[in-house]
Amino acid sequence: MRNLKKTIALILMVSLALCAFAGCSGSSNAQEGTITIIDGSFAEMNLFTQVARIMIEEHTDLEVKVNDAMANTLAFEEIKKGSMDIFMSYDGSLLATYLQSDVSEVPEGETLYDYVVEKAKREANVLMLDQLGHENTYAIAVKQELADRYNLETISDLREYSGDLVFATEHEFFDEEGTIRFIPFCAYYDIEFKESKQILLDLKYTGIDSGNMDVTMVYGSDGLNKKSDLKILTDDLKFFPDYHGAYIVRGDLFEDYPELEAVFAKLAGQFSLETCIDLNYQIDVEERDPYEVAYEYLSGKGLI
Repeated sequence: MRNLKKTIALILMVSLALCAFAGCSGSSNAQEGTITIIDGSFAEMNLFTQVARIMIEEHTDLEVKVNDAMANTLAFEEIKKGSMDIFMSYDGSLLATYLQSDVSEVPEGETLYDYVVEKAKREANVLMLDQLGHENTYAIAVKQELADRYNLETISDLREYSGDLVFATEHEFFDEEGTIRFIPFCAYYDIEFKESKQILLDLKYTGIDSGNMDVTMVYGSDGLNKKSDLKILTDDLKFFPDYHGAYIVRGDLFEDYPELEAVFAKLAGQFSLETCIDLNYQIDVEERDPYEVAYEYLSGKGLI
C-alpha cells in the first residue's frame, strides 16, 4: 500500500511538471486550436468580429471563441500580453490611445498606418494587419437643421456659436488617456461650449434627435448618422488623425497558426466607406444580426 501511494504521488508530480512545462496557464490562446476574438462595443466592431470568426471557421479547422466586449485599452492589453488573439481597431486608436503617442511623431512622408505598424511591433509585440479598406475617423456632427441655421460646414464654424450649444458624447472621448480627447480638441479649435456632458453610447443618437444636445462626436462610417440626418463637419484644422480599420493580433499568432496569415490577407481592401455605412446601417437601424450581415457580405464577395 505504501509503494502504491508513492507511485500515485510520483505520477501526480510528473503530471503537474508536464503541465507547467506545456504552459497550462488557463489563458485563451493556451487552448490549442482555439482562437479568441475580443468583441467590440458598437456595430462596426461587432461586424468585423463576425467577419474574422466566419473567415477562420470557413478556411481553417480552428475553433473560434468570441469574448465579450471590454474597454478598448483593456482589450489592447489582453492582446499585448498574449492572453487573447484578435481585436478589430483603427490605426489612429493604436497610435494615440494604446501607444500613447501623438500624430506629430509621424515622420514627414510616412503614413500614420506605416508608422504605427512598426511602432506597435517594436514596442508592444503586437501586429496591426492590412487595412480593411475604410476609414472610420472621429467626426464632429450636428443635426442638418442646425447646420443650415448657422451655415455650419467646418468645425471652425462652430466657434462663433459654441457658447449657446451643448456638446455630449460617450465617456471615452472625455478620458484623459490619449491626445485625441475632448479637452485637447476644444483647446485646439479654441471652442468653449455652453455645456459638455458624458452620455451612454446607446443614448447619443436619441439625445441629439430629441434636442437635448446640439453637437456630438460620431464615427464617420456609423449607419446611425444617416438615420439621424446628421451633418458631418469638415475637420478643417486636421485635429483628428486617420482611423483606418484593421485587425490587431498578438505578435506570435501567425507563428502558432501560420494558416491564418493567408486568411486575413483575403480581407485587405474589401470594405469601402460606403460599404461599411451600409452594413452598419443594417445592424444598427434594421436590427439585423451582425453574423448574418457579415456572412451575407462575405458570401456575395466570394470570400467564403
